[in-house]
Amino acid sequence: MPNVLRTVMTVLASLLLLVSSCKKTVEGESQRWEAGVTEVKGLMAQYPGFKPALEARLARAQGIYDAASSLGEEQKIAKMAEANGELRKDFVGELTGLADTMKALREKRVSAAANAGDESSRLGAKVAAEDAGKALDRAESTLAAGAKDEAGAAAVVSKVKADLDAASSAIDKVLSADKDKKAAADKKAGDEAKAKADAEAKVAPWKCEYCGAENPHTETACTACGAPRGDAKKDAKAPK
Repeated sequence: MPNVLRTVMTVLASLLLLVSSCKKTVEGESQRWEAGVTEVKGLMAQYPGFKPALEARLARAQGIYDAASSLGEEQKIAKMAEANGELRKDFVGELTGLADTMKALREKRVSAAANAGDESSRLGAKVAAEDAGKALDRAESTLAAGAKDEAGAAAVVSKVKADLDAASSAIDKVLSADKDKKAAADKKAGDEAKAKADAEAKVAPWKCEYCGAENPHTETACTACGAPRGDAKKDAKAPK
């Protein structure tokens, strides 16, 4: 019983620790805010065309964040969390991930062309890779133009992301079809190899399990000792 109680107490302590570690704090929200501001300023430098929209977003989120200073601790934490959510939502969060999305698409189009199997797969991979290249060019051009306000930024980033996702999906379909072809070819080769082995086994000489002599596949009894084919349990010398 003491062991059971000790186990229960340990579990409860672990749960309390988990809950407390997930609980929002002023310090945690403050650190999150500083990281978010740095992130948004980095986006301004990376995508100058979006600077007006990003400045507008930062200003509105800053207003929410500043309003937290006069509140009690719980309300302050909630207001700071609201500011952090406002700062990163919709186009800001999507814009943050676009560089990685574009990098992944560039790598995928190269991989598709290099790993395609038969001629039709290589042709499909080439077309998909070319379309992906065009999507990347459009994305770079559109992102360079940017947007003047938040609504425009949300529409532009959403369109770019959808275009890139469509290009990535097209490559995935080509690679998936090629993978299925390779699997089917491997299965066919395996089936053919098995069929060949089975056919060869049918006409291969068989070894007498009684005396060890080899016999033509047409014989049903050993030509050396007379033992029936497959008779390994014979305990007396078979007549010749």
